Amino acid sequence: MKLSLEEQLSALKPRALDEFSRIVIDGGRHALADAANPLRFTFFSTAMRILFEHMMGTLAPIEQVKQSAWFVPDKKDGPPTRRQRIVFAIQGGLADAFVKETLAVDVAPLHAKLVEAVDELSKQVHGREDTVILDSAEQDVAARAMIEVLGGFLEAYHDCRSAILEPIQEELDDAAINALISETIMEVDELATHHSLDEVCVDRMSVKSIGPNSITYRAEGSVSVTLQWGSNSDVRRGDGVEIGDSFPFHCDFEVPLDDLWNLSGTEPQYCVDTRDWHDTAKLDEWEGAP
Repeated sequence: MKLSLEEQLSALKPRALDEFSRIVIDGGRHALADAANPLRFTFFSTAMRILFEHMMGTLAPIEQVKQSAWFVPDKKDGPPTRRQRIVFAIQGGLADAFVKETLAVDVAPLHAKLVEAVDELSKQVHGREDTVILDSAEQDVAARAMIEVLGGFLEAYHDCRSAILEPIQEELDDAAINALISETIMEVDELATHHSLDEVCVDRMSVKSIGPNSITYRAEGSVSVTLQWGSNSDVRRGDGVEIGDSFPFHCDFEVPLDDLWNLSGTEPQYCVDTRDWHDTAKLDEWEGAP
């Protein structure tokens, strides 16, 4: 069954980069739903242009693209082209051959389509009498093609990261757990006289970013701890307090692109989020908490 335009556009949301992207997608969906507006495609194109520019700004900052080993300016000292920024947004500083042959992700056919689609978006956003599409049937065809190309971009973005992550998932899980077990968790240590780590659960692993020279993996999950106020003897006498709680964490590992599946030698950067603990309402829930 063929999806409606609104359904097709809504299907992009789970793959969107962030909340702002989802808001923009919703804006485009509302624009398409306004069938009585002859400029519905113009307003839809504006939303999609905002989405594209946001993705490029987030994933392909100009200075990072220029630092990539594969970058060659079209003109002397010229900025990256739109195509080069699209390439970087998907694969960062990784070489085309590596992405195609090792990761089995072929993004080359997408480049020209996406550049052409963005050119069409610009034409509609800066509409003129002889360029604006007013026929509703033509608008639907053009909108569907646009959504398919943007969907292809997001699919390639996620496919590339999934292919990179798969060989290292188990090692990443172990490395994150070991990092938290072997280090004093300062954010938790500040909450009580003593604390003990009971369990580390890794719920999600991802490629946080692919830069010009390195890749950053992220493990996210929760740590279960026992917080103790007073000494062990205080607790035995009833003068101390022990409370169990859990906190979300993330742990980042930055690895060079020339050895992207080797975590040895990396210095993990972790953060345990204890902000919820400092909420007075939560503290009041714990009877006997100091």
